[in-house]
Amino acid sequence: MDVSRRKFLKGAAATAATVAIGGVMAGCTKAADTGQDTNNKANGNGNGNANVNTNSSVSNEVSTSTRWYDERYFAKPSPITDIDETVDVDVVVVGAGNGGCISAVSAADLGASVAWVEQTPNVVTFAGEIAAINSKVAKEKFGVSYTEEERNKIVNDICRYASYENDQRLVKLWAENSGRTMDWFVDMMAAKGVKMFLETDLFDTDIYNSPAVTHTVHRDEFIEMGPNQMGSQIANPVWEEHAEDMGVQKFFQHTAKQLIQDSSGKVTGIIVQRNSDEKYIQINAAKGVILATGGYSGNPEMMAALRYRCKDSIVNNLGGAGRNGDGIKLAMWAGAAIDRNHGGGVAFNRAALDLDHHTGEPYSSGLDDIWWAGSQPWLKVNTRGERFMNEDGPYDFQIFGGVTQPKNFWFQIFDSNYWEDVNAFHTTICGRVVAAKGARNSEVLPGVFPCKTKEEFEQAFLNPGLESGRLKQADSLEYLAKQLGIPEDTFLDTVERYNQLAANGYDSDFGKAARNLRPVEKGPFYGIALGNWLLCTFNGVRINTDMQAVNEEGDAIDGLYVVGNDSGGFFANSYPQYYGGLAQGRTSCFARLAALHAVTGSIYE
Repeated sequence: MDVSRRKFLKGAAATAATVAIGGVMAGCTKAADTGQDTNNKANGNGNGNANVNTNSSVSNEVSTSTRWYDERYFAKPSPITDIDETVDVDVVVVGAGNGGCISAVSAADLGASVAWVEQTPNVVTFAGEIAAINSKVAKEKFGVSYTEEERNKIVNDICRYASYENDQRLVKLWAENSGRTMDWFVDMMAAKGVKMFLETDLFDTDIYNSPAVTHTVHRDEFIEMGPNQMGSQIANPVWEEHAEDMGVQKFFQHTAKQLIQDSSGKVTGIIVQRNSDEKYIQINAAKGVILATGGYSGNPEMMAALRYRCKDSIVNNLGGAGRNGDGIKLAMWAGAAIDRNHGGGVAFNRAALDLDHHTGEPYSSGLDDIWWAGSQPWLKVNTRGERFMNEDGPYDFQIFGGVTQPKNFWFQIFDSNYWEDVNAFHTTICGRVVAAKGARNSEVLPGVFPCKTKEEFEQAFLNPGLESGRLKQADSLEYLAKQLGIPEDTFLDTVERYNQLAANGYDSDFGKAARNLRPVEKGPFYGIALGNWLLCTFNGVRINTDMQAVNEEGDAIDGLYVVGNDSGGFFANSYPQYYGGLAQGRTSCFARLAALHAVTGSIYE
């Protein structure tokens, strides 16, 4: 099956014209000249450390800094000197999310002694799709492969989403090494009875492309039309099993506080604090420290300090717990540079608003505030009742268009033909709501899964939305406008215009694909207010192609590696949604490469 040529190449050139822009220490044995906890002991997921300065004044005072970010927030704390215990290993890995799991097991698999630091009791499971190119399972089981020319087109397409404000060398590194990383991943999973699936139900238009790169693990027999249990909920506990088999020393429920550097600036270890008694342990790392703490999506103060563009438009932040930017701060205290903030991170257009709730802080992190069908390309209107953009396209493009409107949110409008609509839309990857062959059809949240029937759709999506009160239902468009609080006359004119465009089969207003021009004409009618659901930030510590943190001059900080959402350089402005699993794919690949370089001095085995 020549998926690549048929599905990818024909639209790659068109993408360029349509993609929118969103956004030290001293002492190597006794003490480190880095800092101590001053305010907040964060308790969250995927985050090995919690040395967080939550000084809210950074957003209210005028800074005299010459940098683009507020330097006061990143002031280096005083060194910790009261070390209770010392441990010697080859590699320290901080964080037990996707990147931390793979780094820890990879280093141990290469023969290194490993200390694995995580502030919570367990490995963290979040996200489940892993993008990789030319893995053996893709080529041998699914018949999918890409030539060098096609691979380079993928690299450039990803960079277009970032307006080339990323480091193309890193994207190319992923494209060239993700396949062999996935081969190792598959073998390690197979040793524990876990299998790998490749997504081949692809999105195909003249503008956007979705190449077959999305891998997902599953344990039980795969059900063609699902729902299936898949993803990191299965994989990360397996990585923990491997780590235990390999003798990795787990310092779970320990909080990373300070990196240790020698007089040359080389990172030689880390100081952690045991959560139970708050005593400090110094872990010396002969070969390196790998930071994988998950970015800073759970830290509004750090968002303010880094001028995070979308901070005040966030409605739901389900992915924020424990991701407090601690790894980024540790690296910056060691002299590492950070990406300029290029935009909005990875976000879904599926956060359902209570109309009495104002967008911005404090925001929700609950499942009740999620409307998974928010990525369906139904009619969108603003609070004035006006249509304002093409409803097609990646979910973060939709967010960027929506948050520029009054009050930073929008309404999704549809009618009782919703089941026929979603089948016509045939959205894909994590935006999928209808089960399809060649799709993973996995349960993504409790009770949320691609559906085979109208009744299942109502059970999984419609009824919970109505029960929450966020999805409104009305027998007339006039009453729907009243429930949503939008001007009736303008709204009726907008729907009439939209229905006429649908009847014409051509969107002369915004160029929406004809198949997605579904009229709003059969009651009852539905509407819901939607906004920005943040998953993770993606600007982080600058790294080189050996996964080493670098300073402002681009020089490597010896002994310090940064992966996952703590690292930068790969994304900017907008997330390439249709490259399903690219965030975790980058994390998985680079976590493996970081361990390889730390242990062997090369990213190649």
